[in-house]
Amino acid sequence: MMRRALALLALLVLAGCSGKDEELRPYAVVRRADVWQAVIKDQDRGRLARLSEAWDQARADVAEAGAAAEMAALGPVTGDAITTNPALPTAGDHQCRTIQLGWRQGSPRVSPAVQASAWAPCRLSADGIVLRFETAPGPQKYLGTLYPDVDRLVFLGTLRLAGEMGRLRYGEDGERDQLGVLQAVGPGHWRVALPWPRWTARLVLIELRAA
Repeated sequence: MMRRALALLALLVLAGCSGKDEELRPYAVVRRADVWQAVIKDQDRGRLARLSEAWDQARADVAEAGAAAEMAALGPVTGDAITTNPALPTAGDHQCRTIQLGWRQGSPRVSPAVQASAWAPCRLSADGIVLRFETAPGPQKYLGTLYPDVDRLVFLGTLRLAGEMGRLRYGEDGERDQLGVLQAVGPGHWRVALPWPRWTARLVLIELRAA
């Protein structure tokens, strides 16, 4: 599967260099999702396809908890994404915070339905047509790859817990695998929405702003 993904990446790069007017720019729009489709695990395809359902259930949890005002106070990150000519992020330093919405399915509803961390540095690094993403060290650190997919980026990554050494890659531990979609919510402002992440919440948002 990984060989197929690398082969597709090579083909995309070659295609971008095939003509003067068709140079493939870093993180350019790719009309077919061949690359991330070759990497994603079968058990995660349904989870990603049900992103809108995760939003609906998270909003229902928030309403049930009487926390709609708290969610609205977070700003456009919890609203509709920009779908017309969005500017996707580029490599460099950013500021991120993590937002948890709703409760994990089957878990006791004792935690707040809306939880937001403090802002902290995070980074995007260019690697061909993809971006490598990692949040700041903390109790949970998200790290992985953002793949181009029309007007959005698809995130496939993993989770590192505080105090752990080494680095897992997506697909090495299904309990740690994280997946989501990055979309623009304003100028220099994006979110990665992760439906039904492992261990917590209905929906996790990683909010990004240009540093």
